[in-house]
Amino acid sequence: MKKRIFSLLAALCLLAALTVPPARAASSLFPDIRDSETAAAVEALRLMGVLDGYSDGTFRPDGNLNRAQFCKMVIQATGSEKDLGRYAAMTVFPDVRPSHWAASYINLAARGRKIVAGYADGSFHPERDVTLGHAVTILLRLLGYKDEDIGGVWPDGYVAQASSTGLLDGVGSDGRASLTRGQAARLFRNLLRAETASGGEFYSLSEETTLTSLDGGAGKLVTPEKTYEMVYPHPSTTLTGSRGQVVLQNGKALTFLPAEAGGTTVPDGAVIVYSTGSTQGLSALAGNRNDYLLYKNGLPAAAGDLRSWDVATYVQATNAVLVCDTRVTAKYENCSPSPAAPSTIEILGGTEFRVLPTAVDALSKFKPGDILTFFLSADGQIAGAVKRTEVPGNAVAVKSGNGTALLCAGAEIPMACSLPSNVGPAARLGATDKGDITFIRLSSAVSGALDVRAQTLGSTALASNCRIYDIDGLTAADDLEQSVYPSTEVTGSRTNWKGEVDLVVLNGDPYAVTWYGRAVVQQDQEAVKDRDGNLPSDPDWIPTYRDSQPALSVETSQRTIGPLMLTVQVRTGDYVGVQLRRDGSGYSSVQVLRKLDRAAFSAWVGKSAVTVGGTTYSVPGNVQCRNADTKSWITLDQAMDYSAQADLYVLDGAVRIVEVRT
Repeated sequence: MKKRIFSLLAALCLLAALTVPPARAASSLFPDIRDSETAAAVEALRLMGVLDGYSDGTFRPDGNLNRAQFCKMVIQATGSEKDLGRYAAMTVFPDVRPSHWAASYINLAARGRKIVAGYADGSFHPERDVTLGHAVTILLRLLGYKDEDIGGVWPDGYVAQASSTGLLDGVGSDGRASLTRGQAARLFRNLLRAETASGGEFYSLSEETTLTSLDGGAGKLVTPEKTYEMVYPHPSTTLTGSRGQVVLQNGKALTFLPAEAGGTTVPDGAVIVYSTGSTQGLSALAGNRNDYLLYKNGLPAAAGDLRSWDVATYVQATNAVLVCDTRVTAKYENCSPSPAAPSTIEILGGTEFRVLPTAVDALSKFKPGDILTFFLSADGQIAGAVKRTEVPGNAVAVKSGNGTALLCAGAEIPMACSLPSNVGPAARLGATDKGDITFIRLSSAVSGALDVRAQTLGSTALASNCRIYDIDGLTAADDLEQSVYPSTEVTGSRTNWKGEVDLVVLNGDPYAVTWYGRAVVQQDQEAVKDRDGNLPSDPDWIPTYRDSQPALSVETSQRTIGPLMLTVQVRTGDYVGVQLRRDGSGYSSVQVLRKLDRAAFSAWVGKSAVTVGGTTYSVPGNVQCRNADTKSWITLDQAMDYSAQADLYVLDGAVRIVEVRT
């Protein structure tokens, strides 16, 4: 029946039984995750700070984890980071000295939680691969199982017990095999649903619901029934529309656990909207249902939000219609197997896109060399194409990891071509009459200052899934160092169909970056001519000196900046923000941070904000902390363990430095 309906709709309705394209996972932030189960598990754990990708934008699901890395994951998954400070200085295992990067995690897991043990010789071997047997042993102990409760020979007994509790669903059963990052993601996803040895909940879960949105900027996770504060605010549209449960920690949302993977997988087909507000074909797309949820570019939408040339797809698992408005104008470079029946098409310097089967007829009218506008579905598949003169493109390319990506419904699709450095981290994507790729610097659709706390750009509201890019690429809202960025630092922006800002490009000076740290001023004396004109090298020279130009160094938790020629009034011991020129020629500004004396940690809102004197200051996720007694840089958790209060150094509405002392 569906095929008959869609054949009548012809060009309006494009039906296909879709699978995840082999080149990338449809519902993943990471291009090298190829299955939706792993993608959903990784995203759930990324939101709670347990797993993340590499700086090049990949996840490497087949890479092995070592024992130190797994210990860190366990501590982060249990929310035990606040206890790390007291275990940082001890030595539990002779091969894990306090200087080891994971010492506090390993020591806490062994001594504090008593869930890991060393080898017979007393060593831990943190660099060795963690096996599946080791991993499930640790997690079962975490769930309250005792060694004496589990029979059989290790690791077979533990593997059997883990299998019966559901921990190994979709993971494997070879207890002696090394654990991969992808397996670890699925293992910890299963832990979120696991019961303790006594039959209780290990994590607190909400009733099954639908994820409406994740607003990383405001730190809100929204479902139809309730809005939750997020423990770890992260922006994400990957799981939007998924059915599942909210994982709770003290009433706040720790993450969202999908009931099944593939929240943005498009399984059934596509409809191209040809007039504003038209829902023609959507009911048929949804299996003749009218109770579907409607999302556009990851945001809840209504019929009136649909525009001509939008592409709609349906997710049966969540009863959601996903709409994407990304259109790419580019040269048709190549195809496979033939122009008459292309299953894949290459554009944008060899970037391969899968063609929906029912779009084949429309694509068969064109051939390599034509310059077209391609319509993309929410997971980046080609749903149709027309000549570029009929419909303009609107695609944006962005800096992503060490490469370039195409923005599509909020997701980043890796591209084979490169974004030129002179256009910044985001640019309009197009093609010349000859088909050459063009990148045009993204201008500002809205002018004004970016107010992170108020979620506005000028007087225009930010979309809840607004993406912010700086010179290094995508930046999470909770990692922004300032509460307000002046208009001079906003170089580009874009608005969505609602008129909200959904993309912001920061850094008015693309050649500058700001570092915060402790100032050290050095001023030497240099020998000069004496009053008789003798030079220091002359035998009759009378020792005569003058102060040299003062030099500024800035000590940070990562490195020491400088020395730089000092031209402003700064003293040793001041905490400053220094904006360095990226060409290495010096600095463009130095600002002394304002000190807030002895602010109590009890005035903090988690780790993201603090109120002092009636004013609330944001706390970036990468805030630096220093112990004034030991003159060393420490973590925020260690600072909170060390003292009940701290001196705060602030600039532009944000805490830049936290300093504790006895």
